[in-house]
Amino acid sequence: MDLSGTWPPPLSGPALEHGRAQDTARYAIDGRAPRFAVRPATRDEVVEVVRACDADGLALVPWGGGVALAREAAPQRYDVALDLAGLDRIVEFEPDDFTVTAECGVTLADLRAALAECGEELPLEAPEAWGATLGGVLAASASGARRLRFGGPRDRLLGARFVTGDGVLARSGGRVVKNVAGHAIHRLLCGSRGGLAVLLEASLKLLPLPPSRQAFVHGADAAAIADTGRWSVFPRREPAALTVIGRAIASRNPVLAMPEPFTVVTGFEDDATWVEACAQFTRERLGAAKLSVRDASVPPLWQALADAEEMPGPRLTFATAHNTPAALAPLAHRALAERLVFHAPCGRLHVWPAPEEAGALVRELAALGFALIDARGIEVEAPAPPRSIAALRGRVRAALDPHGVLAYGERWARGS
Repeated sequence: MDLSGTWPPPLSGPALEHGRAQDTARYAIDGRAPRFAVRPATRDEVVEVVRACDADGLALVPWGGGVALAREAAPQRYDVALDLAGLDRIVEFEPDDFTVTAECGVTLADLRAALAECGEELPLEAPEAWGATLGGVLAASASGARRLRFGGPRDRLLGARFVTGDGVLARSGGRVVKNVAGHAIHRLLCGSRGGLAVLLEASLKLLPLPPSRQAFVHGADAAAIADTGRWSVFPRREPAALTVIGRAIASRNPVLAMPEPFTVVTGFEDDATWVEACAQFTRERLGAAKLSVRDASVPPLWQALADAEEMPGPRLTFATAHNTPAALAPLAHRALAERLVFHAPCGRLHVWPAPEEAGALVRELAALGFALIDARGIEVEAPAPPRSIAALRGRVRAALDPHGVLAYGERWARGS
């Protein structure tokens, strides 16, 4: 297949109509646009595009909503943007089994609305849910503030259909829990950023909407954040969320903006009696809240926490076993604290440093038990994975993308 001219050229098999071509400028990554962009309407058309790229040695990047991808570092080679937004059907929804199968181009907001009609939810959050797609959420392993309580994408994913880098349509796992068997290749795809395969369809475990929800927004100064005694018993309450947001980021959302240096959001989901007991505990510990919301008003607050993760600029993401706001004590009095989001229960810290302070920050936080897991828009030195892990990653990539068609595959194989 020759892609040197206007997309698409004559093809055998299910032809891609001219209307599938897209404006390449919409798919720029870090300011770099691809040579071609296409939005297939069917699974077969996706396979056709991937096979064409494999035949012609072109580097491909799968696109969902583009919420975060546009801010990533551009890959070394970027020829084709493969927009999956045309594959947006809910294929099978079994409320009695608490499972759903959907194409990966469906937006998180549309999926939530369909599930809520039957009193169920997929407990994953991602920035800008109106545009973020299911495939993008899985590929980025996004989950939000509730990750510890309800699990991340790997925990909820039962099975998937995907296209490997050489254009093979494959399936791993199943659509319901009892049918899941074999190697869990689908879970490897979570967090791969489209570097191992093109996700087409996913089957996921759902949860019933909780009987009761309650959440609070408080302000806090550096001394309050560093007060170990204040926070030490919060983990026993199993909060759905306990998030600290620096003022520069919180000020971008009127709901989260506070005069204090930090905004603290706490929330609980369970039966009504337990939630009320946790709410009373929170009031005793933290005092009067700026905002208190219940039940249907709580999910928009969870979404605001996810949206806070997408502040523009270079971002470092760390994981830690420290699960209370007191873990931020070494940072609380520094200017950098204005630009952080810390989901304490799941130990996920996002920081937006100045480029010149990034390297020192990585080393400092490593000594405090924070491991760098992602760097966006900035180059930093991170510990290399053990040789055995690096070798295994290389073998996995070679099996799923033997000719290096998927542009972010090398990054995945390096573990960066």
